[in-house]
Amino acid sequence: MNITVCNPLLRTPLSLIVDDSCPVVNLTYYWIHQRHAWKARHQPNIPPERWEGNATQLKSIPPTIPSDFAYEWAEWCWENGVKGKFSLIPYPAGVGRIDEGFPEFSTREYQAWLRIYRELIWPSFDLTPEMLTHTAVVDLDTFSLTEEWEQVEWVDPPVDNRLTDYIITAMEMLDNVGIPCEGVTSPGAFGKRQEAAYAKAVLTASQHVNNNPRPFYFLWLKHDELPDVPIWYPEKEAGIAIASIVSCAGDWFGGWTGYDLGDADRFITEDLQGGRLPPILEKELPCVLVGHWPGFYFNGEKSGFDILKTVKARLDNYDPDGTKTLWMKNSEIGHYYMARELTEIIVLPVGAVSNRTEQIRLSTQFPTANFTLALDTPIRHVQVNGWDLREVHSRRDFQRDTFLIEGKQTFIAFDLEVGETKLALIVA
Repeated sequence: MNITVCNPLLRTPLSLIVDDSCPVVNLTYYWIHQRHAWKARHQPNIPPERWEGNATQLKSIPPTIPSDFAYEWAEWCWENGVKGKFSLIPYPAGVGRIDEGFPEFSTREYQAWLRIYRELIWPSFDLTPEMLTHTAVVDLDTFSLTEEWEQVEWVDPPVDNRLTDYIITAMEMLDNVGIPCEGVTSPGAFGKRQEAAYAKAVLTASQHVNNNPRPFYFLWLKHDELPDVPIWYPEKEAGIAIASIVSCAGDWFGGWTGYDLGDADRFITEDLQGGRLPPILEKELPCVLVGHWPGFYFNGEKSGFDILKTVKARLDNYDPDGTKTLWMKNSEIGHYYMARELTEIIVLPVGAVSNRTEQIRLSTQFPTANFTLALDTPIRHVQVNGWDLREVHSRRDFQRDTFLIEGKQTFIAFDLEVGETKLALIVA
């Protein structure tokens, strides 16, 4: 009997990454201010590059993004089943610490933001630090800002304890407000030239702060390659690993600037044939979209948010009966791919249990929801750890704790738990 691990519930993972979010403040406003001040100090005769932002746009960029918009956005995502990852920069631009408040801003607004993060966003999105400031590197001894930048000098960060301590500090600040993060987000290209050391530092920090042996990080956005979910530093018997979540599409909502309007067609066209997403979905590869919080707000016009609504409507039209795609958090994608790669599957010899029953044994330290197997033979009856699974007759009804026969194939879905799982099968 040949066995294949499939996508969860035979559906392609979809996920939305939201970067550059922080309580109260609009990161873009402070980022451009600070970067251009840095240019004036260090490169007064060199014009800013496009990635450094346009200072003439600052007059149209508000210094804050209101909690009312966060509430509206998060409620819409909840109602429409959108899941993914949402940044929570713990010390945005050095303006204030998430665990101490923002003294120059309304306490009521700060507290409203924290409630929205915890109560509305967290159920559907992993909350992660995007390191400490997303602007200048912080001196951890004095907590002052240095002249180095997290996404410039620390693209090639130190690979000693400073990198691990930096990430630990970011995670601890979120933990101080009751948010044990599932992973981290790179501000820009932070860590890209030292990815192995960076992945190890995130794994160490996650275990140290949150006792989490299976975190993820988001670093790569690839528009011209097929996406994957690389797994780093797996310790199969200990249940330890870290997943790299790779995005395949973005930033085409409203840009990190909040003034570069995107286009839904770059994701998926109205006829559902063009754009970046259809060929990725056709290959049933993880389809992770990226946007930036200031871009969704779009300086109060909410234009990026409107593009997100259009993209979601088109994805719904692409998958009208919900049998092709499945919205997932980044951590859920990471856990599934860990289980996919690091679970041992053994088919016992025929007759080892009885002449009528075949048995499959799975052994793992990497639990995941909706673990889905394909067997190359029709099955009449399936038990998982003594529990009878229900047979269904369409992909629409195929959910956890069910099995589905299509031609000569049988698909089985169940939650995979730590330890040994026994499948007892009666062949048709």
